[in-house]
Amino acid sequence: MVKEDAVKLRTSGIVAGLVIAGLFALGVGWSGTNGDRPPGAKGDKKVAKAHTDGATSASIPTFSTEDLARTGIFYAGGQYEGPPGKETMGGDAYVVVWVPKQIKHPYPIVYVHGAGQTATDWEQTPDGRPGWAYYFANLGYVQYLVDSPARGRSPYVPSIDGDLTIRTAANLEEIFTAAAKKGDFPRAHLHNQFPGTGLMGDPVFDNFAKTQVQFLQFGVAGTVGQDELTHRALVALLDAIHSPVILLTHSQGGTPGWLTADSRPNLVKAIVTVEPAAPPIKGVDTAKVAYNPGAGGLSWGVSGTPITYDPPVKDPAELQPVLEEKSDAPGDVVPCYVQKEPAHKLVNLEKIPVVYLSAEGGYHRESDPCLAKWLNQAGVHTQFVKLEDVGIHGNGHEMMLEKNSDEIARFIGSWIDKNVPQKDKPSMAAPPSAIPTYATENIARQGFFYAGGRYEGEAGKEVMGDAMYTEVWVPRQVRHPYPIVFFHGNGQTGAVWRQTPDNRAGWAYYLVSQGYTVYMVDYPGRGRSPYVPGIDGTLGIRTALDLETIWTAPATSGGNFPRMKLYTAWPSDSPKKGMMGDPVFDYFTKGQVEFVNDQEALTVPAGVALLDQIGKPVILISHSQGGGMGFDVANLRPKLIAGMVAIEPGGPQIGGVDTAKVAYTRVNPNSWGLTTMPFKFDPPISSPSELKVHLVASERPGDEVGCYLQDEPVHKLVSFENMRILSISAEGTYHRVFDACIPKWLNQAGAKDDFVRLEDVGIHGNMHEMFLDRNSEEIIKFIDGWINKNLK
Repeated sequence: MVKEDAVKLRTSGIVAGLVIAGLFALGVGWSGTNGDRPPGAKGDKKVAKAHTDGATSASIPTFSTEDLARTGIFYAGGQYEGPPGKETMGGDAYVVVWVPKQIKHPYPIVYVHGAGQTATDWEQTPDGRPGWAYYFANLGYVQYLVDSPARGRSPYVPSIDGDLTIRTAANLEEIFTAAAKKGDFPRAHLHNQFPGTGLMGDPVFDNFAKTQVQFLQFGVAGTVGQDELTHRALVALLDAIHSPVILLTHSQGGTPGWLTADSRPNLVKAIVTVEPAAPPIKGVDTAKVAYNPGAGGLSWGVSGTPITYDPPVKDPAELQPVLEEKSDAPGDVVPCYVQKEPAHKLVNLEKIPVVYLSAEGGYHRESDPCLAKWLNQAGVHTQFVKLEDVGIHGNGHEMMLEKNSDEIARFIGSWIDKNVPQKDKPSMAAPPSAIPTYATENIARQGFFYAGGRYEGEAGKEVMGDAMYTEVWVPRQVRHPYPIVFFHGNGQTGAVWRQTPDNRAGWAYYLVSQGYTVYMVDYPGRGRSPYVPGIDGTLGIRTALDLETIWTAPATSGGNFPRMKLYTAWPSDSPKKGMMGDPVFDYFTKGQVEFVNDQEALTVPAGVALLDQIGKPVILISHSQGGGMGFDVANLRPKLIAGMVAIEPGGPQIGGVDTAKVAYTRVNPNSWGLTTMPFKFDPPISSPSELKVHLVASERPGDEVGCYLQDEPVHKLVSFENMRILSISAEGTYHRVFDACIPKWLNQAGAKDDFVRLEDVGIHGNMHEMFLDRNSEEIIKFIDGWINKNLK
């Protein structure tokens, strides 16, 4: 499908993105109120009542946070890449931290996911049950859930990190979800634990497909590669934790797990690995149960890159691999490559106990025993567990998402208890001060879901796209009738609402403490929402210099707009404040991710689907790029918008502006007044050319341009008549040049938009990213006050 066709489908066929949401509303799929506790956990009657009182709809999964005391996020690793003046931050990993109310184990669990996936694997299942992270929170483990670099909420740097690919629905069916029906490997018929039919069109499968994101292609010449990127970030993570951990790795995540343990053996107490990347030496044709010709396996035995052996090895050929004469299980397992004796030892892994889980009905079984055999021969004490041998039947490769996932988690917990001596005090597992966490005392329930989404591509090669990851927090006491929905700006994700780059709690924590249910999205094609290569458009990412000049240090890094010297609230006292080398700035850049060139076409249908799934009016808080898309969504679903807060929304709405000269450069003939998408007017219009406009002189020449308004008689914006809107502009922002114009346009067209220049209400020194500034809490308190006065 060419991009133009994809855009037409997105913008004209919004209903296609709502089918799955409708199924959920009928009770198919997610089940957020049942079975959300590990065995033996206590119920929470107060929380349950708040949940059923209408904090979220029945189609939106949330789970009790009763076992959690604190949560947080941070970015591990990362470095600037690119030539001077064009550096971009990359290679860092987004990490979610969960701290239980009672820490019972001295060693945290660090989760490393597989290819095409993110840390959402560990949080919940596609049929709406709590994931392994909830199980181990109940057992008292501190946990770190990682999005591997170049994946999810960790930035991907185009032109540096390599080419992207994504799995088709057919591939997911064959190897992950419906192997008994579609798989072509010997044990496929034994797979029966994936919930639902496992086929495209089943709501559970479709939900699973939305979590499958793009990933780096394997073995692209000239790139670092996923294994090494993840290895580097994990080493940085373990150094930050600064105490021993248990690595829990899956599939592609297995290789960086071995490499990380090799680099930091004293910081790894044990490894639990779930069907890790395999086999040693050569790749396997799973249909034929035979080795492929040529290379393709793990040339260093457990990895494709160097790892420490004793005697030392400079070239993998020195391992002298030999193929066994026959398989231990002919027809199910290939013969194994092992080292010619005497074997080189993986000396840094020798003291680390390993349990290696292999599913009864998975394609990995064909080579799983070979990697376990290689590890044991190399001195790594590896317990290879065929799940059926311990009474756990019917699983495939994605066992953490399957119907008996708790049974497998229980086995893992028992293995850890038996094989990892608990000699240290549990308090040792508490995150150090350098890793930010915040009390969950105001959050009763949390969860995530994907709004919208549809299959794209030709028959047999469909890929799920256009889905929007949405994180939800439900307060312990719901005190406001309208939930908050956050739309973020360009190059960012929903993470910006969780905390600031100097490690203060973000706006989401404040609002949930005030009794609002809060939804935080990642736009389609960004963050934890899938991007479909070849369909969703080209990707870009901002350089550090871009960020400095427009947002964080305009006056000292070459910015050029009138009010830039008034920006003083960047939350750092570094001599390089707001620039590369400022620790707060460097941390900020780690959360700036790639973005598509036509975000509006992807996001608006997903935004409509989100409001339909929430099913009641919301307050939409939008920022920058999210502002225009927020107006588009409100235009299509006005009855589901109780009010809006527009923080420096994208603009100007009619003509382009040179912010340095405070002057218009052109008029956009495709603008419908707020964006280039059609809006409903009264009297109706069929083309933007029917909007006759004139330029009104500026009230503040030199700082602000004049504004285009409609000629009389005015066409009214049908969806916005009497809608209450708060528009905010910061004191030291380049947006001030045109921020006054959208509120004037809206008010003339029938809305009730209060335009506030922050300095006029005593809030000084801010820029475009005001929710990250030193005085961010002052601003959200002002917004909350406006909501309480105007949107009751």
